[in-house]
Amino acid sequence: MPAGRRNAGPLFYKKMDDPTLILRHLTDLARRAEKQNTYQYSGFLSPAEQESFRRNPPGGGLPFSFAGGFPEAERRILICGSEDFFGYRPEPPLAVLVLEPAHEKYAEALTHRDYLGALMSLGLKRDQLGDIVIQDKTAYLICLEPVSDYIRTNLTEVRRTSVRIRREEGPVPALEPRFAELELNVASERLDAVVAAFCGLARGKADQLFAAEKVFVNGIPVTDRSRSLKEGERFSVRGFGKAVYDGIAGESRKGRLFVRLRKYI
Repeated sequence: MPAGRRNAGPLFYKKMDDPTLILRHLTDLARRAEKQNTYQYSGFLSPAEQESFRRNPPGGGLPFSFAGGFPEAERRILICGSEDFFGYRPEPPLAVLVLEPAHEKYAEALTHRDYLGALMSLGLKRDQLGDIVIQDKTAYLICLEPVSDYIRTNLTEVRRTSVRIRREEGPVPALEPRFAELELNVASERLDAVVAAFCGLARGKADQLFAAEKVFVNGIPVTDRSRSLKEGERFSVRGFGKAVYDGIAGESRKGRLFVRLRKYI
């Protein structure tokens, strides 16, 4: 059988709410891959779940990686194994679906919640669904390969908008990130200072966002307002957007800093 067409192992991961149980299942998945000498895959993991596995990898030295269908994806599957380890590398069991209004003239302005709700109403689980990227009235959905045909057959409407679905093969230009360059004047690189300037809020108002767990760095909720951002880190504030931190651009005469960001648009 040609390389890349061999049995790549089942989708083993079962979604759980307990982080300890999730980590235990991912560890078992990696051990199964090593024992059976074949790739194993999880369902989609949140950034926090991915980070938990990175910090607590199983022993044995089996290589692992994550894939989400495009470079900037937040939700990703765990891939247990590598080409160096097994001698072959199949494509991850992921599909990209394009959801377009059947009649654009009558299409609503749909949100991420609208699309996710419609998908979940089909009986799908959250770990079967990756990122949903919306551009104008078109949505791009990353999902597990085994459920892609089911979605194409059964999802015909999102809210009151009829949709048609096609599968996209190869690189998808629409999933390439677009940025707006920003330069902010802040007192320091502390996260609370950058968040306040990014959101256009007073420092006290920005602090409430941390208490409400609406601030994320690399997809993980952050409550430590005093931590400093590092170049290349991504942060997001729920309701205000997401950006990449590109470091200090300069300093004012009064000792304040000019920092550069790339805001996702």
